[in-house]
Amino acid sequence: MRFSTFAASVHGRKYRERGLPCQDSSSILEFDNVQAIAVADGHGGKDYFRSDIGSFLAVKVAFGQVKKFCNDISEGETFSENSIRNFEFELWEEWQRVVKDDWKRNPIRDDEPRWQLASDKYKARYTSADERYIPVAYGTTLILAVSIGWQVLIVQIGDGSCVVLQRDGEFKMPVPPDSESFGYVTTSLCDADGYKKFRHAVLDCAEDSPLAPVAIFLSTDGLDDCYPIGDNEKYLYKLYANTVIDSMISNGYRVTCDSLREELLPYMTEHGSNDDISLAYLVTNDLNLLKRTIEQPPSLVEEMQAKVAEQAAKVRERLLPLWWEERRKQHDKQPRPLR
Repeated sequence: MRFSTFAASVHGRKYRERGLPCQDSSSILEFDNVQAIAVADGHGGKDYFRSDIGSFLAVKVAFGQVKKFCNDISEGETFSENSIRNFEFELWEEWQRVVKDDWKRNPIRDDEPRWQLASDKYKARYTSADERYIPVAYGTTLILAVSIGWQVLIVQIGDGSCVVLQRDGEFKMPVPPDSESFGYVTTSLCDADGYKKFRHAVLDCAEDSPLAPVAIFLSTDGLDDCYPIGDNEKYLYKLYANTVIDSMISNGYRVTCDSLREELLPYMTEHGSNDDISLAYLVTNDLNLLKRTIEQPPSLVEEMQAKVAEQAAKVRERLLPLWWEERRKQHDKQPRPLR
């Protein structure tokens, strides 16, 4: 399967108004039969003062590792669990090496936008000879999706979301949840054991599979946080179905890309999370397939749920007057309070 691709990052108001750089990065990679997208969210905490560089390097390193990884995959070969684990380790290891190289080439400057905001504790660590703390300054999350035509590999460390629209019309989040990411806490590439904290999912793109991906959306938590905690999953499904995909069907891919980059994402940070936002997607090039998928009739389960809800409404409609009449009778029997 071939996909239409998109990736964009917008500068959040809470950083922009303070003169601080965008912490997010995103990009697209395409070569041979490989298509990849990635989003990375540099940590906004004051001690992660080079996280904007860390997120940029995360995407760059991830794509470099994708090139090596996919060159070793033969036509029709599937991703193995062992090869995925090796890929994750090598990605983490290379990112750690690259950020330490950046540190050596670019010593701390007093005029760096976020250096003065760092805590005294971490300033002391960063100016010591101990290199263990260097990756912390560059801390970032990462979500990566790699399509090789017959399979898609999704790899994630930290927060953010991956949403997949399947051929059966269902939206799913295929990557296992991260038990260590909650609130303002997240796992990160800067963790000393970060290679252990990746989660991943493999999607089969066989045309006869109802679970095959038709669209894959990656977002940083700046987009997720535009919606109520606990409900953002269903809101994301609605956003992708009723706004993004509907626009693709009605206006085409190019217009949708421009609208997302120039209008929708800036609007969402301004009126939603105020945070940096990154969105990337792989969406089938087949508009007819996309339309059939999103417009197909509801599943049998959904139909039964709708019927049950309709029957319950009719029962309530019939019983409610009787209930009120009974309440009135009970009320009339109660003794009246003395004035």
